[in-house]
Amino acid sequence: MKTCWFIVIESMGSWWVDCEGKAYGPFSSREEAQSEARRIAITYGDGQRRSEVFAPTDHGSHRLIWKGPVPTAG
Repeated sequence: MKTCWFIVIESMGSWWVDCEGKAYGPFSSREEAQSEARRIAITYGDGQRRSEVFAPTDHGSHRLIWKGPVPTAG
């Protein structure tokens, strides 16, 4: 199954959500960006693919923080 990834990133002192080259933000904190990433994934995610949100850990790697349901055929 193909997946639509929403990735929380920090760039130049601001937090952003990136999905396939489209940026959403800026947000003032990582927590705000993570919350908005989930909302954006639910609202704007691809109806044909599962959405997943990844956010950075304190050590610099990214981890999965939210996974949407598998889209139903129809």
